[in-house]
Amino acid sequence: MSSKCFLNPGGWYFGGGEGFVETLLGPCIAIVVWFPSARMGGICHFQLPGSRRVAEHARQLDGRYGYDAWVWLKQQARVQALRMEEAEVKLFGGARSLTGAASQRSTDIGRQNIVFVEQLLAEAGVKVVGRDLGGEGCRYLRFDLATGAVWVRRGGALTVRAKEGAGK
Repeated sequence: MSSKCFLNPGGWYFGGGEGFVETLLGPCIAIVVWFPSARMGGICHFQLPGSRRVAEHARQLDGRYGYDAWVWLKQQARVQALRMEEAEVKLFGGARSLTGAASQRSTDIGRQNIVFVEQLLAEAGVKVVGRDLGGEGCRYLRFDLATGAVWVRRGGALTVRAKEGAGK
């Protein structure tokens, strides 16, 4: 019997065996790492690039921030005696969740997350074997812990209309 785990924003998971890890992304990013030889992998779901503070211990890492989530994934791999150079890494998310005139006033967090994660992994020397980044709407991900496969189902963006008289 397989198990299923759902990751909320700021969540992370590392393990193997039968089961799935699922999450729902908009502008957030999911980093999926898979170690084929060990048949183990991990996933994180971060909301914002960077980190607000320096963590002295793993308990102080905050999965809402991309840098902290990446550090946690690397630590979990190290605990299992796995090398990140052997991982298959996939990236998902970074979409605009809102469309329309009112959405133009907000900052594009999804774009910032994409730039951040691609730079982070390039600096780490990790090869990204798959990506589904940007665009509009949401993505529902299912990560298979037995095979490393990731399925993506897309949803549309919400349209936001500016209120009459707004901005005056």
